[in-house]
Amino acid sequence: MIYDVSIWAIIIFVSFVALVLGLSFYFARKTKTASSYYAAGGTIHWAVNGIAFAGDYLSAA
Repeated sequence: MIYDVSIWAIIIFVSFVALVLGLSFYFARKTKTASSYYAAGGTIHWAVNGIAFAGDYLSAA
């Protein structure tokens, strides 16, 4: 089989990586202490935190 390089696939992949890195650096600059990093400074509603915890648990199970 002959596979050709897909320019669109490369563009989409590089764009996605750039977006994720950009968001990571943006939110990393907003974090000042370890408690604000791990617990979002206590600003996350308990229901949202519960949904995130359930998602983590289900993905590991």
